[in-house]
Amino acid sequence: MIYIVIPTYKEKENITRLVKVINSTIDATVLIVDDNSQDGTLEALNSLGFSNLVVVERKTERGLGSAIRSGIKTALDKGAEYVITMDADFSHDPLYLPYFLDKRKEGYDLVIGSRYIKGGKIENWPLKRRIISKGANFLVKFFLKSPLHDNTSNYRLYSKRALEEVIKCDNANGFEFQICAIYSIIKAKLKIGEIPIVFRDRENGNSKLTTKEMYTWFKYLLKLYSSS
Repeated sequence: MIYIVIPTYKEKENITRLVKVINSTIDATVLIVDDNSQDGTLEALNSLGFSNLVVVERKTERGLGSAIRSGIKTALDKGAEYVITMDADFSHDPLYLPYFLDKRKEGYDLVIGSRYIKGGKIENWPLKRRIISKGANFLVKFFLKSPLHDNTSNYRLYSKRALEEVIKCDNANGFEFQICAIYSIIKAKLKIGEIPIVFRDRENGNSKLTTKEMYTWFKYLLKLYSSS
């Protein structure tokens, strides 16, 4: 069983269209983890009436990492063999979903949708965001010895073996969850790989990345490095 876990917070302008496109692309269960959006996101989702749509509403918890972890735990409880994580804002194009599924057939436990390998690129990002992203990936490769080119992308496929490792990242509640997941999978000596994607900046809504989130991410990276 394949589950697609999508964290949301105020994504009314994107999420219903995204679910429809996913359903026209692959056969999977879409699991939305919403952090108490007040913009009508939940109402829009409930209006779809899709049998393959699961919505988890979180009233008090916040954070990208904790939302992904919550979605993964729910998916595992429901019998998921693979989980794909992706953003709700169409920066992760659903057209790549079949490519993830093809790659898993080669025995990969983690497949990253990479912006930094041949065939991948970023569109419509300002220079500041490009520098932050490139810098973050350099730091992960330097400190954690990751062989991956893109360690911060949330467009990923996890096998069940990988999922059982990443749910142990129970103290990574924000963007740092991404590097904790990779670190855990590398330590477990599971097979990891990448496929190229074109990342397009969101057209609707606002980015959730803040200066505070970046600082927390960097501190967490140093914590992983010191424990390795």
